[in-house]
Amino acid sequence: MASRMADLSALASAESSPGEARELLLSIFGQPTPDRLQDTYYALRSWAWKALDQRRRDPELAAWRDIFSSASTLMVKNGQTALGDKIGALGELVSESISVGRNFGAVDVTRRQHVAEILGFLSAHGGRARRADLKEHLGLAQCNLTRVLNMMSTAGLVERMAHGKEAIFELSRAGEAAQRRVAGKGRRRPHAA
Repeated sequence: MASRMADLSALASAESSPGEARELLLSIFGQPTPDRLQDTYYALRSWAWKALDQRRRDPELAAWRDIFSSASTLMVKNGQTALGDKIGALGELVSESISVGRNFGAVDVTRRQHVAEILGFLSAHGGRARRADLKEHLGLAQCNLTRVLNMMSTAGLVERMAHGKEAIFELSRAGEAAQRRVAGKGRRRPHAA
């Protein structure tokens, strides 16, 4: 039982892989109790919040969407219709995140004007910078900078944080990966004919 609680804690903190989560859920649904099912819902809710807050758009989300769908069905089969409905709604949010990722992919965004330069600037400054520093570096009008940063945020490349009245932008995991791809393209030498 203590191990199962530790596993739920790892799931809630988004430290579990989809495979680990599946094994855990099979174990819980194999011997369900109302308390275990409630704890499972809380862990899945916490995972969903973290994934959405981090603006995850990675391919692993499809596996997580399937986990939410299965967990929802199993909750209903175990007489927990309300929890099943809540987990189903969380699964729909994960599906929406997948859809946004497909429609507004990070690779497409990196081709847009100023995006590669912002990625490089953030990378060179420890992965984060103030909006004012980005504005000064790029020389963009406030409205244009806002448009580019919103596009990057929607694509999951950067995360915005407030520090008092100041906005700080930080590279996300997807942003770090995009920066490595963009930097790698710049270093390639053309082949001799």
